Order: sequence, then structure tokens, then C-alpha cells
Amino acid sequence: MMHHQMNITAGRHVLSRGTGRPARAFLGRRFSGKQSRRALVYYNPSRISWSQIYPFVFYGAELSRQYDVEFRFVPIDALLEGREANPHDADIVLVQPWFTTPLDVLDQALDRLANARPETQISFLDSYAHNDLRLARTVDPYITYYLKKSLFKDRSLYFKTFEGDTNLVDYYGKLYGLKHDPVNWNVPETILSKLRLSPNFLTSPHFIDALSRKEPPNRTGRKLDVSARLGGQNAHGSYAAMRRHANRLVSQIDRISHSPQDTVSFKAYMNEMRTARLCFSPFGFGELCWRDIEAMISGTVMIKPDMSHLETLPNLYEPGVTYLPERWDFANLEEVIHTGLDDEPRCEAIAATAYDRMSSYIRNAHFVTDMQFLFTEHSQSDAYLRAA
Repeated sequence: MMHHQMNITAGRHVLSRGTGRPARAFLGRRFSGKQSRRALVYYNPSRISWSQIYPFVFYGAELSRQYDVEFRFVPIDALLEGREANPHDADIVLVQPWFTTPLDVLDQALDRLANARPETQISFLDSYAHNDLRLARTVDPYITYYLKKSLFKDRSLYFKTFEGDTNLVDYYGKLYGLKHDPVNWNVPETILSKLRLSPNFLTSPHFIDALSRKEPPNRTGRKLDVSARLGGQNAHGSYAAMRRHANRLVSQIDRISHSPQDTVSFKAYMNEMRTARLCFSPFGFGELCWRDIEAMISGTVMIKPDMSHLETLPNLYEPGVTYLPERWDFANLEEVIHTGLDDEPRCEAIAATAYDRMSSYIRNAHFVTDMQFLFTEHSQSDAYLRAA
């Protein structure tokens, strides 16, 4: 239990400047040998990626009890640079590179890993914003599972050629008359049976800790109608065009108050969010956004482009139940906002349901059950040899 608490403390500080180095060293220490299974995670040291890793740290004790497994965590560079050819005799390895990793570097690293211990089960962690499977062709021969924070319900979309590198670039590029070259990621059909969901951003350290202890927020006395601080308007391409369009529409709606566009600290932003009745959360570079969880954890009802095309874990995107959907082109945004502001009882119910789904997921450790598939018996070496 003492080591578990130390793991959690290290997990909170692994990305910190001052305490990050000792935290990373502690999480990457050698296996104790007290459990029959050993799981090694090669993680990308970024805030976005760590939100996918931290639940393995936070629920480490329960994972150990249920599956007789212990975890260690090592930065992905150790694998990509060839400094970790022997995966500490791990039975299970999770690999989480960033999507800009050169494909030849990733392929060589996975090949070394598979050959160093052929019986090890390798799985891939995709923490990326975009919903495509752009690395699937490279990783498929080596992996048993491919974990992602959202999946197309219609799996055939993974084989579609979009104009631009994502479904969102395709849609908003066409909406705003921007030209993009067609992109086909050549996704192998064999990846489909390996796809599994991992949780949304709610499992990042600051969210998971808050949801473990906080009571549902109160909506009484909220003075701000809509939180809509939309960054990225000075970026490029369809993303920036979409954000400028969204901001312009909110600014033009009569009879509502909305947040200004100046830059504030995260603390001030969250304080403001807790005074808002609604939050407008358009897509970012992908459909899932930090803002989604920031709104829900604040008791603020989220307005978001319709998410019915995706599967997520847990399901925080049930139209009219956990959020208010709108059209992707924002054509009904004003109507959705006024409808929400005019029906506070409905908004109270939506906010309570959204918060309860997050809180229940965290407090009841559903992550532990959801990850059971990682600890079933598979022969990764057979899969690798067949692919070779």
C-alpha cells in the first residue's frame, strides 16, 4: 500500500519540472517480482498522453489485486532510441509514441521489442486528438490491442479517403471552401478486431483526483450565460476558420452574456466556468476536448457539435441527457443556446447526469474492469510470426 501511494504521488508529478526526474525514476524502477504478471508502459511525456496513462497508476493496487499484475512506466524515448531492447522481462507491454514519430523509427523499435521477448503481449496506446488510425499500418503486425479514446461507430470510415488528414479537416475544409489533398492512411482490416476504448480526458490527474472527492457542483446563482473562450483563432487552415466562425456566432447572439476573449490563467478560467450556465465546446483538432470535462466537472451544461458518430468510454455524449448537441456547421447554435437558457430544470438534470457518469466511473473503478482484456492470455509471438 505504501508503494501504491508513492506511485500516485509520482504520477501526479511525473511531468513537473522540479520533481519530474525523481518521479519518473520511481515509476520506472525494476519489478519487485511479487506479482505473477509484469506490465511495462512506454509513455509519451505530455499532458495529453499522460491522461491515458495515469489511471494505470491510480488504480494500480486494484489492478494488482484483480489481475496479479504490477506496472512500471518508462518514457517512450528509451524504446525508440534503442536503450530499452530488453523490456524488463515484462509479460505485457503498452507502447505510446506521439503521432509524429517517424514510421521507420517506430517499426524498428517494435521489431526490437518483439524479438527481445517474443512471448510478450504488445499493445498500442493512441492518445491523439484526431480519430483516424494513421499509425495502424505500422503497428498492426506487432500488437494484440489498439487502445484509443474514441472510435468511429461506423468502422468503414477508417478506410475512407478524406480531403485532408482527418474527418474534421475534410468537413470544415469543404464548409469554408478550403482545398486539401486527399489522404488515405491505408489502414489494414486486421486492426479492426484489435480496437479497444480507453477513457476520455477525465482520467487525467487533476480530474481523477477531483472526481474522487468532490460533491456535484451547485448551479444556483450562475450569472454568466455562456462560457466560450475559444483559442486557436489565429492558427491556420480549417481549424482556425472553424474557431473564428464559432466565436463570431456566439458574439452576435442577442440577449445573452458570454465570456470575453482575453487570455486568463487556468484558475481564473475554471472559476469563470463555475459561474456559467452553458459552455460552448466546438471541436478542436479532434472531437474530444479538455473543455468537455472542464464544463461537466463544473456543473456547466455543454453545447457541442453532435457526437453520435463516436463511441467513447464512459459515454459522456448522450444527446439531451449529458449534453446539448448542435449541428456541425453551427446553424442552430443560437436556438440551442436560448432553448437551454430558457429551461433551467432540464439543464440541472443534464449537468447532474453528466457529472454523475464521470464521478461514478472514477469512484467505482470501472477502469479496472474495462481493462480486463489486457490481462487475458494471448500469444503475441504467434501473431508476430504470422505477420512476419
